[in-house]
Amino acid sequence: MTDWYYHDPVQGRVGPLSAEQLRARYVDRRVQRDSLAWHAGAREWQPLDRFSEELQLDTVTPDASLPPPLPPATTTPPPSMAGSRAYATRATPRSAALPPKRGLSGCAIVAIVAAVVAVPVLAILAAIALPAYQDYTIRAKTTAGLVGAASAMQRAVDEFHGDHGRCPGNDDFAPLLRQFAAIETTTTVRFGALAGGNCAFEFTLHGNNAIEGRTWVFEARDDGDLGGWDCSGGDLPARYRPQHCRGN
Repeated sequence: MTDWYYHDPVQGRVGPLSAEQLRARYVDRRVQRDSLAWHAGAREWQPLDRFSEELQLDTVTPDASLPPPLPPATTTPPPSMAGSRAYATRATPRSAALPPKRGLSGCAIVAIVAAVVAVPVLAILAAIALPAYQDYTIRAKTTAGLVGAASAMQRAVDEFHGDHGRCPGNDDFAPLLRQFAAIETTTTVRFGALAGGNCAFEFTLHGNNAIEGRTWVFEARDDGDLGGWDCSGGDLPARYRPQHCRGN
C-alpha cells in the first residue's frame, strides 16, 4: 500500500495516509486540488491535481456544504526554507597545555568563505521560492476553496437549463446565493448568459491586494447537453487558478 502525505497550511505535513483516506479528505474539503502532496517514489511535492488519476479524484466530488480549510494564522516560509538562514557554530575547546594561537585557523577561514558564498545563494533561492509560496498561500486561502462551490453551481445551472430551457440569473438562485455568501464572505458571484448565449457564472474576488476585484468565469460549453465547462475565463492571473483552469 502506498503511503501518502499532504501539506496543511496550519498543521504542516500530514500523513501517512492511504489513497482512500486522502480521497476522503478531498471530499470533506480538508484538501484541495492545489494542496501539495507526495508519496514514496515521487520526485517532489506536487499539487494534488497531478495525482488525480492515481487517486481517482475525478470519481468523487467535494462536499460543497462544508467550509474550506482554515488559512494559516500567519504567513511563514515553507518548511524547506525554514532554518536556511541560520548558521550553527561549534565551540572549540582549548587546551591548557598549549599557548593560545594568534590569527585565524584554517577551519575559521573556510567557514568565513563558505558563509560569504552562501549568503548570495540563499538570497537567490529566497527570491525564487518565496513568490511561489505566496502564490500557493493565496490559492489555498481563496481560489482553491471555490472549486467545490463551483462544482455545485455547475450542476445547479445544468439542472435549471434542462428544466426551463434558459440560463438562470441571480434572482433564480437566491437561496443558493445566500448559502454561498454565508460561507465565502470575501467573494461575490453572478449568474447569467455570455454574449454567445452560453450559461455562465462569475466569481469576483476580494480580501487580498494581489487578487482584489479580479474575476473568474465558468462557462458552460453547449455541446448539445451542456456537458462541458470551461473555467479559464475572467482576468484572474493563471498562477492563482487550479491547474485545469489555466487554459492553454
